[in-house]
Amino acid sequence: MMEVFRPSWRQLWKEWELRGLVILSLTAQIILVILGNRRKYIAGTWIRLIVWSTYLLADYIAAMAVGILSNDLGEVYSKHSGFVDAGYELRAFWAPLLLSHLGGTDAITAYSLEDNELWRRHSFGVITQAIMTLYVLLTAWTSSRFSLLSIAMFWVGFVKYSERVCVLYLASQKKFRNLIPNIPTDGSKVTAECKLKEVEGYNLTHQVLEVEVLDHSANTLSDEPIPGANDLLTAISFLEMVKRLFADVILGFNDRDVSRAIFEKEDFPADKAFKIIEIELSFIYDLLYTKAKAVYSLWGIIVRIIGIILTISVLVMFLTLIKKQGYSKIDLNITLVLLVIAILLELCAIADLLLSDQTAHWLIKHKKTAILQKIECLSPVSQKHRWSNSINQLTFSTEEKAFPYRILKILCIDELLEIHRYETPASLSSDLKKFIFEEIKKIRPPEEKKGSATDLKALFGRRGGRTVRKHNRDDLDWSVKLGFDQSILIWHLATLIYSKIESSKRKGDTSSNRDDANIKISKCLSQYLLYLLVVHPNMLPIGIGHIRFQDIHADVGNFIEQGISKKTITTVIPTIRGGGNFVIVNACKLALALLYPEEAKKEYKSNKTEEVTEGCKSNEPNEDGEENKSEHRKDNWDMIANVWLEMLGHAASQCGGAHHARQLRKGGELLTHVWLLMAHLGLTDHFQIEYSPTIAASVVW
Repeated sequence: MMEVFRPSWRQLWKEWELRGLVILSLTAQIILVILGNRRKYIAGTWIRLIVWSTYLLADYIAAMAVGILSNDLGEVYSKHSGFVDAGYELRAFWAPLLLSHLGGTDAITAYSLEDNELWRRHSFGVITQAIMTLYVLLTAWTSSRFSLLSIAMFWVGFVKYSERVCVLYLASQKKFRNLIPNIPTDGSKVTAECKLKEVEGYNLTHQVLEVEVLDHSANTLSDEPIPGANDLLTAISFLEMVKRLFADVILGFNDRDVSRAIFEKEDFPADKAFKIIEIELSFIYDLLYTKAKAVYSLWGIIVRIIGIILTISVLVMFLTLIKKQGYSKIDLNITLVLLVIAILLELCAIADLLLSDQTAHWLIKHKKTAILQKIECLSPVSQKHRWSNSINQLTFSTEEKAFPYRILKILCIDELLEIHRYETPASLSSDLKKFIFEEIKKIRPPEEKKGSATDLKALFGRRGGRTVRKHNRDDLDWSVKLGFDQSILIWHLATLIYSKIESSKRKGDTSSNRDDANIKISKCLSQYLLYLLVVHPNMLPIGIGHIRFQDIHADVGNFIEQGISKKTITTVIPTIRGGGNFVIVNACKLALALLYPEEAKKEYKSNKTEEVTEGCKSNEPNEDGEENKSEHRKDNWDMIANVWLEMLGHAASQCGGAHHARQLRKGGELLTHVWLLMAHLGLTDHFQIEYSPTIAASVVW
């Protein structure tokens, strides 16, 4: 019978199988340390792919290596009647180091939220892998000093793996929510006790106590020792409130009033508001995806100090012992590399601990600003990367598919990657931040009393209807009363059409530069909402955007290729009765209403049965003066920008905390920042407890 593999190849595989797995396991740990935490502020697909594949392979490789090691030692132990040579004794030393690899790095414990729910599986893994490691160590036991070194490293690996399981358990959805203390609601507990005492025959009186709302400004420093220190303190003071939002737990009136008092100050800049939210989200990311719960505790610090001291001691003793033994040079070098890299990774973890926001907060809190200023030279608090600060854009494209995509279509995986082909990242500008912050602050009616409940549905539930009415454009109300996904598609295409026609009219017109900011903001939000609808439909109220995008993309592409002009869009509208594309037809109708507002208003008021195009055809636009055109243009772009903002606010208010949390590992989403900003301004349904400045306490006598 012909052999597939030569004996020399099989021998080579046997010699390098275990060595290769150990080296791969070590490489995986290095990659996770370098990239594990960077995915928080890098939104590229490449980093997610690398971290995902490395995270999945790391556990399998380490567990497989321990299994092969135990199998090899078992065979040697049986063949040589309980005797194990020096080479296998050295290899047995790799087992506790592999157990340490299973404990993972501080930079990443969970790739996704679902991994936190697998803490029971990892608990079983701790037990089985610890037993396997002990079996390997006992099989190769020689009562020498070298065996004692293995026990020391076993303790390090076991504690590290157990710590990972504890962190996964604490970050699981149920435990994360249970760790958040409940807010007493309107003295319900007191009322229940009062009724019970009354039934028992006690005489009851009531005393009303006035409660003052706490001022979080006391947590800030009048003399800021380093740039960004006050932002850090403010963010940490709101951390419990933010945790409640992500756990979908109700908030109390005190949280609402304090955050509004800070964020609604007249001199409070938009950049500062977004920086505070950025820090808050960074803390939430650490709690859900890293070992922050363990690292930033007294127990975690002690364990790390003991672990690195033991590892360094083992390395020093190992260097003194190997001189007396005849070990394989390859195995010896692998062991030395394992120990040295383990020490370096622990030192990196300690460096990250010292440079973290939590350490900066502790130093500020304990007035150790001199130490903080030295650390600030290495990692300034105000310049740390905490999220990608970018928003993805998606628009209809008419580009020809490249050759690689035709190959992907043959492999039936083109649909998985096709959407990302039209996706482009854009930096989040200060102008957009300022626009979002200022306009959301204006949304609440000024006559609203302090502490009164906010009708979120009335403010954002109309998805642009409020802005349309404000600009006296009731004729456009139909466009925001459609399904949310249809409204996004129609307004996106209408914004594109209106922008192209307007830009062709404005060539050489420098007087219209004042509208450029609203134009850029409108386009940016339009393309971002389309991106959410297509790529992350679960973050929106209706998740059918992907299907609609695929259905209309070809039609829209053909429409754009014809050239966008008044003639093109007026010929498209009548096709709605003949089965024309619903989105394209209504987008053209909306674009014409934006181009010729007076005719559209007259058409709406007169309730004519003809299409708005007839009014447009009978009234030439050049009848309006240049000043009138400029005012219409300015009003239109202001309305379009605010309609998109209302849609963004509606989407943010309808998205649950778990969906927002999932995006933190992908570089973050602007939608999450808007969601938190709205919460800080009191615009969230999480504030279920009505404002009540008094607490009624029953006195029994």
